Amino acid sequence: MWHTLSEPWKECFNQAWLSYCNGSFPIGAVIVDGSENIISKGRNTVYETEAMPNEICNNKIAHAEINAILKINNLETNAMRKEYELYSTMEPCPLCFGAIVMSGITNIHYAARDRLVGATNLKDGNAYLQGKNINISGPHKELEIVQFVLKTDFVLRRGHSVDRLLQTWEQDCPIGIAIGRKWYETNKLIQAKQEKKDISTIVDEIIAELEALKESGGIKK
Repeated sequence: MWHTLSEPWKECFNQAWLSYCNGSFPIGAVIVDGSENIISKGRNTVYETEAMPNEICNNKIAHAEINAILKINNLETNAMRKEYELYSTMEPCPLCFGAIVMSGITNIHYAARDRLVGATNLKDGNAYLQGKNINISGPHKELEIVQFVLKTDFVLRRGHSVDRLLQTWEQDCPIGIAIGRKWYETNKLIQAKQEKKDISTIVDEIIAELEALKESGGIKK
């Protein structure tokens, strides 16, 4: 699967894996220009004490989308920024959605929906937001599964309102949560981290497991 992904999605998941390996929520984001060139990238650094230039860390608002937005030139004309597109491995939360809107970006792509804190439904919340004509694309089925494998393992290790989170996510992506639980129990991601595996290998292994489940009748094709 990895070889079929666009460069923005590849970099998003690379950033998410970097966050996982550094002890933060596995979420990554990139911003591309009108020619689809990646001009900025960011990752969650909530639990880290060091950050790249123009990023924040060790703070509850150190989200992937925020760190990506902080690196773009917000003095550019609105017309130029309206061509920008933001990609994220997870549906933006209220904080990040607001930052995206206020930055002038009107095109959002996300891999996995977040029924609990996802906020893309705010795009029609009032006249101001409606006037922004925000375009939203997501979720993306297989990428959603990959994201939830990473997130499930992470929250199980951190103990973040586990039952509430997983029960909510299971409503939309039960297979992603199931594989995530299995990988948590077998320490597969921890082993991948120790072996310094590339995210491309991890993504392909998740999709291979998904296909095996389909062939065995474990899930519907």
